[in-house]
Amino acid sequence: MAISDLFSSGDKSREALTVSEGVRLQSLVYIRWLAVLGQAFALFLVHVTLGFDLPIVEASLLVAASAVVNVLVTISQKPTARLSDSGAIIYLFYDALQLTGLLYLTGGLTNPFSLLFLVPVTISATNLSLRGTVFLGLTTLVAISFLAIFYIPLPLSKEQLVVSDIYIVAIWSALVIGTVFLSGYAWRISSDSRRMNEALTIARLSLAREQQLSAVGGIAAAAAHELGTPLNTILLVSEELSREFPEDSDHAEDARLLYGQARKCAEVLEQLSTKPDTSRFLQTDAHHNYLPLHSLLALVRDKQMEKGKEIEVLTHGSVEEEPKLYATPELMYGLGNVMSNAAEFARNKVTITADWREKNVKVTIQDDGPGFNQEILDRLGEPYTSSRAGNGGMGLGVFIAQMLIRHTGGNIDFKNNKSGGALVIIQWPRSQLEKAAPSN
Repeated sequence: MAISDLFSSGDKSREALTVSEGVRLQSLVYIRWLAVLGQAFALFLVHVTLGFDLPIVEASLLVAASAVVNVLVTISQKPTARLSDSGAIIYLFYDALQLTGLLYLTGGLTNPFSLLFLVPVTISATNLSLRGTVFLGLTTLVAISFLAIFYIPLPLSKEQLVVSDIYIVAIWSALVIGTVFLSGYAWRISSDSRRMNEALTIARLSLAREQQLSAVGGIAAAAAHELGTPLNTILLVSEELSREFPEDSDHAEDARLLYGQARKCAEVLEQLSTKPDTSRFLQTDAHHNYLPLHSLLALVRDKQMEKGKEIEVLTHGSVEEEPKLYATPELMYGLGNVMSNAAEFARNKVTITADWREKNVKVTIQDDGPGFNQEILDRLGEPYTSSRAGNGGMGLGVFIAQMLIRHTGGNIDFKNNKSGGALVIIQWPRSQLEKAAPSN
């Protein structure tokens, strides 16, 4: 099964990724309470303890307004509520405006707490969309520029502190550069992290679906096995009954009908147990699916034959020394993704070569297609990087294959063959591949 089949446009599995999106409201509430307490303490220290004459009424009203908003939010929302992207932007936008008002009353950029302008934009860059980050970044730059010109000076005498225009320009420049750099850096790091987490979630959903299919197939095979004995009994008894009754008897006709229907059931069960695309389900779990390497590769290959390309499996190594391994979902699905990708882009043929030595096992998958795009060859394995031009997928097939192969202890390498086509080399330490049990 190709990755594009699992996560096509509009698939409900894709919607599962959006469940945890957004910012936890309670986290923003806690941060704002810390800001309110810090602002109140700073005003008290400067105005009461140090005796500076500040516009304390106006400043206190701004601090109280944030406290009131926090109380209202806490009462009206559940602790587990998450803000949407737009809601979080509005929340942080208010914090930026409130900080602008406080700094306007307390010295503008000459106030050391002007550094706090970096907080809202950093939170946005690490949690919100690029649109929200740009909006809050521009808001911060406008606020910084406003406070560089318009503000109520701190009540300091010339003997205590003299702030020149050049110094204010320097502070403005530092805050602008800090805002742009920090928001850009935080956005880049968090964006990579979000992409990786989302891709890992999709990989887990893919593997879970594969395991569910395996379980369903195992149940079907088990049912076929269990039904075989009573069905054979019905066939035997109905055949004997049809012979006992006279040919023109109604009972003889019923017995023949019963025998015919039972025979059809037997044929269905036989097909269920021997059909190539369900042969992997002959056992109910990987602990029983203990296969030689070439058999496992052939099993995975059979699932890709529907693409209409010739897929050949070759082996290099002694038959007596051929590794045997458990057909775990990780191994089957990882190899299946690579083979599916090769079969999709091959012109006519895909060649799979298995080579084993005393200490290592290597599987090479080569197709005669156009090969990997040279521009992204070095980035293959990263989520949302499409391995071939124009495939129309999500760019997750290679990432999932690489993750699952590494989970089995192997390493995967992508190259372009000199004679044309793509070349995928997968290698395992033999001791890791032939481990005692799938769970080890």
